[in-house]
Amino acid sequence: MPEAKTSQILDTIQRITTDTLARFNSLSQEDWEAPSRCHMWAVKDVASHMVATFGFFLNSVTRSIGGDGLPPEGSPNPGTADARNMAEGIASRAIQISETDLNNSQDLLRALSGLESELLHTLKSLSDEQWYLPAYHPSNKVSNRGILSWKLLETSMHSWDSLNALDNSYEVDQTAAVLLKEVWTSPQINRWFTSPNLEVLDPVTIGVDFGSIEGLKIISWEGNLEIIQSEASQPNVDAVISVNPSLFSLLITARANLETAILDGRVSISGNRSATQWFHTWFRGT
Repeated sequence: MPEAKTSQILDTIQRITTDTLARFNSLSQEDWEAPSRCHMWAVKDVASHMVATFGFFLNSVTRSIGGDGLPPEGSPNPGTADARNMAEGIASRAIQISETDLNNSQDLLRALSGLESELLHTLKSLSDEQWYLPAYHPSNKVSNRGILSWKLLETSMHSWDSLNALDNSYEVDQTAAVLLKEVWTSPQINRWFTSPNLEVLDPVTIGVDFGSIEGLKIISWEGNLEIIQSEASQPNVDAVISVNPSLFSLLITARANLETAILDGRVSISGNRSATQWFHTWFRGT
């Protein structure tokens, strides 16, 4: 699919970041210790993970500008890591930060706010050519433009992980959810959170209908999985999932359950409903 305008993504990230930091600043100590939507993580652990992740992004972009898109010493090669094989290490690091280095909520907020500011400043300063310089990420070979997409994903989803746990009316930002279609359809990024089912050999094609905007098509065949932009009419599909983009971002990252959303009336299925049975084997979370 065509890339969204870089400026629109940057503006969306900055708006969500400003709102999230303001909400974080109003949290009580009890709120920080409360369970988040991330399994086994408190809200403070999610914030600590954001510190670690955005620090990594800043380092990756800074190295890229300097002509170094290679893995830092001790880091896995691009394309060898995904959410499943790095989950334990990521979780341990987040909890370690929140329990030791940044165990005071004000220190944690200062660190997060400072990194957000420096990373956004660095991204906004990139020239047109610098956006497409190689940049390191363990999921795959990406560019600084790819790191921007990662930043949108991490900001959108982890803001929801922490804030929805405290206020269930908080939703994934609607503008961000539409822009995230670029992430869902990127093979360089989506290999992080997809799990092709090697047992499903027969082709299965599922359309995703977002209503007034272009949807997606999920195609599984012989242990492969592809997500592409789809035409509005969704021809040649086994089933169609009708859902708003914000909820879909929770479904594809395994933060919401498809069957539960159908029962709740938030999602409807047309066509062969059994074709959707593999959805949560394909998408097991980020």
